[in-house]
Amino acid sequence: MFILMLIILLGGMITGVPVAFALILSSLLVLLIKGIPLVAFIQNLSIGINSFPLLAVPFFILAGQLMNTGGITTRVFRFANHLVGPIRGGLGQVNILSSLIFAGMSGAAIADASGLGVVEIKAMRDAGYDKDFSVAVTAASSTVGPIIPPSIAMVVYGMSAEVSVGRLFIGGIIPGLMMTIALMGLTYFIAIRRNYRREQRGALKLVIKDFVSALPALMTPLIIVGGILGGVFTPTEAGAVAVLWAVIVGLFVYKELKLKDLPKVFFEAMFTTAKILFIVGGAYVFGWILTYFNIPVVFASFMGNITSNSTLIILLFIFLYLILGCFMEAAAIIVMTVPVVLPLLHNAGIDPVFFGVLITMCLSIGTLTPPLGTVMYVICNIGDIGVEHFIRIIVPYLAVLITVVILVGLIPSLVTFLPELLMK
Repeated sequence: MFILMLIILLGGMITGVPVAFALILSSLLVLLIKGIPLVAFIQNLSIGINSFPLLAVPFFILAGQLMNTGGITTRVFRFANHLVGPIRGGLGQVNILSSLIFAGMSGAAIADASGLGVVEIKAMRDAGYDKDFSVAVTAASSTVGPIIPPSIAMVVYGMSAEVSVGRLFIGGIIPGLMMTIALMGLTYFIAIRRNYRREQRGALKLVIKDFVSALPALMTPLIIVGGILGGVFTPTEAGAVAVLWAVIVGLFVYKELKLKDLPKVFFEAMFTTAKILFIVGGAYVFGWILTYFNIPVVFASFMGNITSNSTLIILLFIFLYLILGCFMEAAAIIVMTVPVVLPLLHNAGIDPVFFGVLITMCLSIGTLTPPLGTVMYVICNIGDIGVEHFIRIIVPYLAVLITVVILVGLIPSLVTFLPELLMK
């Protein structure tokens, strides 16, 4: 039965059926074949999205849209230019640091790519950087978005695995910083080979001015993480706080967010949210059917027969999720697979918080790869570059990012250290 579901799912996706519909179609057909009452489908579809942690998803999506519209992205970019512009590679380094800062606000790679991407690629092209370099750096740096808190993918994982979203958020900090440093290192190496310039260091007066201008934006991740750690609000409530702060900053501080812009911003956030939750609901039904037919136990037994070594199991999962990320949305993958792999994680003694951060990293990289890479398509559109060409220029950055994922997989304490230290 599992093979039948998989064939229907993959067949639908190959023929261009949206992921959510492919999930629902495969689930419905199996229910009909097995004579299971269709009320089970409706119940599980609603249960899949009826989750308090999932309330954070529309809030973080809306916060990201408001920040892109309210002038936050340009101020973040200008401030980052003062910090790392004088390093070899100049605006390439600024690009990466800007993505790190914006990652603490949006929670999604696509928000980074569509918001900062326009500013970053234009600035680099105007400064004389090659199009290939500008596009590759912008795309690669956006993958930090789901790793640094907040993270929409981690919210979905926390709901699926029933683990603390707060611990997932804090656990993503060190891996996110590692990804940033690795990308900056590669950019520095490429800049030396291509003899790219450094940006001139700005006058102290200008640095202070841009810092003060960017300060309200820079406070966003501090408010979110600080509020969660301080017990002021939950990770779910943090999304609402981020929206409120984005509105205040955009309307009253920067005054670039206009009341007339709000309907469009709300509609875009609503559309994106509906798409994600539709996928989550369909994937939940799919996952429930797998559980109904005892697939998780069979899978755990199968993997256990291959190896009982937790390190090897982790490496196998890294490979699996990197491949899955090429074909499906992160939310669907998480909701479909996490209930299946949880028994194996438990048997192997693998920390579910560590595993959640690890697979989020893998799925974030998947946004850069065909055939479904959402960031890939957004950046290709912004940078006016073909997908085939994009695949060639992104390879060095993919290699660096995958190396970081493997390193984190081999040293779980890189994820678990901060949650254990800060969230007793």
